[in-house]
Amino acid sequence: MGLHPLCRRLHINPLALLRQERLPSAVLRSPDLMISYDSFAHLLNRGADTAGYPLFGLTLASYQGLQTFGPLSLIAGGYDTVQHSLEAIQRHFHFHAQGVTSDLRVEGREARIAIDFDLDTDIPLEQLAELSILLGYNALREMAPAGMAGACLHLAHKALAPLDEYRKHTGAPILFEQEKNAIVFPSTVLRQRPEPPSAEIRQSMESFLQAQATHQEKPLLHTVSALIHELIPAGEATLAAIASLMKMRERTLQRELSAEGSDFRTLLDAARFQIARNALERGESITDLALNLGYSELSAFSRAFKRWAGVSPQHWHPAEGLPCRQRHASHRSPTRHRPVANYQSRDANHQEHGRLPS
Repeated sequence: MGLHPLCRRLHINPLALLRQERLPSAVLRSPDLMISYDSFAHLLNRGADTAGYPLFGLTLASYQGLQTFGPLSLIAGGYDTVQHSLEAIQRHFHFHAQGVTSDLRVEGREARIAIDFDLDTDIPLEQLAELSILLGYNALREMAPAGMAGACLHLAHKALAPLDEYRKHTGAPILFEQEKNAIVFPSTVLRQRPEPPSAEIRQSMESFLQAQATHQEKPLLHTVSALIHELIPAGEATLAAIASLMKMRERTLQRELSAEGSDFRTLLDAARFQIARNALERGESITDLALNLGYSELSAFSRAFKRWAGVSPQHWHPAEGLPCRQRHASHRSPTRHRPVANYQSRDANHQEHGRLPS
């Protein structure tokens, strides 16, 4: 969100920036496309250098807000306090952007969200830090517009431009050369009830639903399945949540699913099985996978997977789509294969990923 209009405003070619970072032009059309967060940081730095504009990251953030977080933006409005909303976003934020960590702390009348990056140490992070801090501030202002009047932004680096230039993008005071990149605000904000999702966020979700239903033989099944896939990472793939997003009663949704030969539990299991297979093929941790799919215990996930696949996740093998027992039976000389390292794992060269603002 914002990359194309910002580049047009600065008279630089966004496609050229993407090519230089070996990124496909599709990222301008697909805001949910995941890219390497290292590449994202490089892209911001290259944009600033190409345009000769040191506030590239900060200005890009001015195009963004709560909607940037996708399904998490809808979740944020469903809690009784801003603090509970922030805690929910923190729990699931790694599905939006990996390589970024946040830490919410309260000290008396002051609350602060510190933001840190787990990226290649050779990458200058000033552009990414300014974008992240202002984006977080913008999102908080949408959730609690009245309480954020007393907020202050902390940046660990020196100012990249005169302070007057910074003031064009935010009314919040900015302090530089601080210990942490952080958003500091009155702790009373945490007790406020968050504003409901804006019309823009709801319209974005409705557009998503319409797009998913287009040219489908059974649009209802496809739409519900797509929403389940979107909300599983956030731990919100429930019948109640999806019925609410589709503006239907739970019983009505179940009845219409039944008329098309399915039900919510079947679609949820199918989505979990697909996500599980993809994750196992990438060599992801079974324990992490179970938690990400909403199972509180590994044994419960193992039982469910065995019900779906006929074997436990430990015995599943991606080759030819067969469990490893069946695969071994069909070959005279079975060979042992090491699992492929998960390219999003923290142990795999820290190739972290995030969503690129288009």
